Amino acid sequence: MTSRRALLVSTAILLVASVYVNFFLNRGEAKVPREPLSSIPKSFQGWESADQAFPTKVLENLGVDEYLMRRFTKGKDAVWLYVGYYKSQKEGAMPHSPRHCYPGSGFNPIRNDVVSIPVKYPGVREIRHNRYVFAKGAEREIVIYWYQSRGRVIADEYVEKVYLIRDAILRNRSDGALVRFSMAATAETEESATKRLLAFVSDFYPNIPRVIPD
Repeated sequence: MTSRRALLVSTAILLVASVYVNFFLNRGEAKVPREPLSSIPKSFQGWESADQAFPTKVLENLGVDEYLMRRFTKGKDAVWLYVGYYKSQKEGAMPHSPRHCYPGSGFNPIRNDVVSIPVKYPGVREIRHNRYVFAKGAEREIVIYWYQSRGRVIADEYVEKVYLIRDAILRNRSDGALVRFSMAATAETEESATKRLLAFVSDFYPNIPRVIPD
């Protein structure tokens, strides 16, 4: 990189940082009406559920303003839903990516991709999300997650950060959430479990946007 180009890049970075400080950090945010996460249905197409509370230390690490950890069961299947909602991400509190969290529990990623699934929601035909398979011995954890914020479903956390700054400047908002679905499996049942989990997410998705405002 030439010295002139380096100077231009440095200047651009400083300008972005200046805009960030003046427009993002120094003003109050727009208030957006929304329903609480607890209003998400506990019964769904024959699935029943129970909520789980996190210990105080976990909540402090997450930094969420509101969360939902719910286990849906139907027959022998169990799907975990986690939604962590942040009213503001100004002060550094933001979603923790599952790809960083699972290895701390001894589960290592063995496969991952970004896939699309069809959904039935006004104006939305499909959503793109991250799909990870974590392994610990013969155990498998199939995880689907995305960032849902200000009317968008985003798989890439870095793209989400770009929109975060953009929306803070143009819309005076930095609220958002991490949405994660997961299902336990084994090496032998991984493929069939993945199909069932994707089907659950596809059908369940319309319940998410009404608690995470556009």
